[in-house]
Amino acid sequence: MNMKLFGFFFCLCLVGFNAMATEKYRQFNVADPSYQIVFPRDHGPHENFRIEWWYFTANLKSKSIDNLGIQWTLFKSNLKPDSRETTKRLNGFWMAHSAITTETLHYSEERFARESTGQAGVTLSPFKAWIDNWSMKGDNELGNIKLESSSVEFSYSLQLSANIPPVLQGEKGFSKKSEKRAASHYYSQPFYSVQGWVNLNGQQHIVEGVGWLDREWSSNLLNENQLGWDWFSLHLDNGEKVMLFKVRHDNGSDFMSGSWINKNGTKRPLSSTDFQLKETGYSIIKGRRIPTQWKIVVLGHDKFTINTEALNINSWMETSFPYWEGPISFSGDLSGVGYLEMTGY
Repeated sequence: MNMKLFGFFFCLCLVGFNAMATEKYRQFNVADPSYQIVFPRDHGPHENFRIEWWYFTANLKSKSIDNLGIQWTLFKSNLKPDSRETTKRLNGFWMAHSAITTETLHYSEERFARESTGQAGVTLSPFKAWIDNWSMKGDNELGNIKLESSSVEFSYSLQLSANIPPVLQGEKGFSKKSEKRAASHYYSQPFYSVQGWVNLNGQQHIVEGVGWLDREWSSNLLNENQLGWDWFSLHLDNGEKVMLFKVRHDNGSDFMSGSWINKNGTKRPLSSTDFQLKETGYSIIKGRRIPTQWKIVVLGHDKFTINTEALNINSWMETSFPYWEGPISFSGDLSGVGYLEMTGY
């Protein structure tokens, strides 16, 4: 199978392609609200789910190039349920994205690997997630991680450290993506301190900043009438963290969810009645009208309003499944930095 077909099949898995909702594909496992996430077991891969990923972003500073962002994501995708007789044929594969963004440039790269070849994978004791020479290695608690990636235009080597356990998103790690069916298992480690270096166009820069790791697995991530999502990870300057997302419906009835994470790692869930996401500015990128400026209002006794700004509006990932992904800053009642991912545009 060539790389274009790899990408095509991966896209079908990621968006929950309608044809895969037929009876013969319902043997995939689906997110279960009674499932108890356990570490370190759930840092590793999960059998018989359609899609899962290990996703990391970092907002970094350097004296030589000011602000920049890093994205590193490893995806595992299955084409057919384990119960089907597919052991002698291609049933799953790995895909990875690596990107670096500054105020003036955005580079990204995509890689694929067949399942069970040793070219890519995730193991525990100790933890390692890799594809080719891109890797995330560390202890089983994910408290200390070394992240490395290398391509033609850029490379980086980062040390990640956190002393607070991961945060279970949604209801004890069960994250709804709609009022019906669509859901995932989802947890985050938003408390990484990051140090290291990036090499950009042959020049090395010493960097430091904050990082965010997301882990998610699902077989029904989106319903047939859902178009894509807008997802925010926010590092507040006061040390607190906020995660928000909106899943867009074709009828305009969007689903929203999120969490407010205190400095000690305790979490307060946020529903659609607790916050508002409003598009305030747009950019034409690759012929698409993309909302690159947002107003976020969190309601309640700690009500605040912030306005987000993209570091680089041209943070378009020209991958098999194209999307916008880039670092943002925000100001208003609270300030800080974060990342924004927008799919389905």
